[in-house]
Parts: sequence; C-alpha cells; structure tokens
Amino acid sequence: MCRPSCCKKPPDEGAGIAAVAVIAAVFAAAKIGPAVARIWHIAVEAVTIFTLTCAAAVTVILVSWAVTRIIGSCRAHRPELPHPVWPADWQHAAPAGTEPGCLACGGTGTVLRAITASDYRADPCPVCDPAERAG
Repeated sequence: MCRPSCCKKPPDEGAGIAAVAVIAAVFAAAKIGPAVARIWHIAVEAVTIFTLTCAAAVTVILVSWAVTRIIGSCRAHRPELPHPVWPADWQHAAPAGTEPGCLACGGTGTVLRAITASDYRADPCPVCDPAERAG
C-alpha cells in the first residue's frame, strides 16, 4: 500500500541541521577566536599596567611618609650648641639706676656672635673692649 504524499513521514533532517550548526560554530570560533584572544590580551595588559601604577604610587607614598617621619624626628631633637649659653648671673647685676651697664653685653664683657644658623662663638664685647684697650 502506498501512502499519499501528504501522509508520508518526512526524512530526518535534524542530523543535517546539527551538522551545519557544528560546522558554523567551528568556523565562527576560527574567525572570532583571534579577535577574542587579542581583546583578552589587551585587558590583561591594562590590568597589569593599572596594578603596577598602583604599586608605584603606594611605594612613593610610603617612602615620602618614611622620609617625613625621619626628618621630623631629627628636627624634634634639641640642637646642641658648641658653646654653651649660660643665663646671666642676676646676683651680680647692678640695681637699676645705679650704673648704666653696657647694652651690648650687659656688663659681662662677652657677646655671642652667630657663626651659622645654629652655632655661636663667644667674643669680647665690641662696645666695652675699645674702652678697656684705650685705658
């Protein structure tokens, strides 16, 4: 018995469609794969550059902080003068109005001269000394 053409079961086309889909996927992967690989390479390079930049910035910040701490701790120490500066002896000072002392040395005969910003040298008083030399 023959079946009419409208009742005949069509041949199985699923395997052919699957084969075409697999071939298309392989072709697409072959064409798109290098582009995806390039994009992935660029992304990895960008992340590497970002990481190195952050590491360099952190290093600069830490070194700056350490140098600041070291300099700050050095400045915190009291500088030592090569010549000690002693306070005036107030017990031997003349009472006000009796004898006008030297305004430069306060009657001690010695003045401190600045050698550098933090070093001083004791010298004879330039105001009192000429009078002593002349007399």
